[in-house]
Amino acid sequence: MFNYFAVCFFAVVAVAAAKPGIVAPLAYTAPAAAVVGSAAYVAPYASSYTSHHIAHSAAFPAAYTAPIAAPVAAAYTAPIAAPFAAAYTAPFAAPYAAPYTAAYTRYAAAAPLAYSAPFAAPYVARPFAAAAPLLLKK
Repeated sequence: MFNYFAVCFFAVVAVAAAKPGIVAPLAYTAPAAAVVGSAAYVAPYASSYTSHHIAHSAAFPAAYTAPIAAPVAAAYTAPIAAPFAAAYTAPFAAPYAAPYTAAYTRYAAAAPLAYSAPFAAPYVARPFAAAAPLLLKK
């Protein structure tokens, strides 16, 4: 019986080594579309199911304060951190990036988006505004 399982296991390994695309969907299947706001909604309920622990868990306030606190923190830390980051990274990054940027600037077009301007102009000229919803009263 062990030999049968070993043969089947190694057959699957051989198929995966030869054509990984055949068994790749079995290993992991990503969701079709990630829900943007699901993490903030699920985080309080992931720890426990009682109302006291939902309201007082560590994840509950963080889910609602992050969109407010992150821009405030970035506004104060970015002007301070940017000169230090540039001073320490520029001397190391420039010698490594220069050969790659020089090789690709030969092929860069002067205005790469000029061709798409006649097609994009009608869509950019008018805003994408939807009509106000009609609220029905009973």
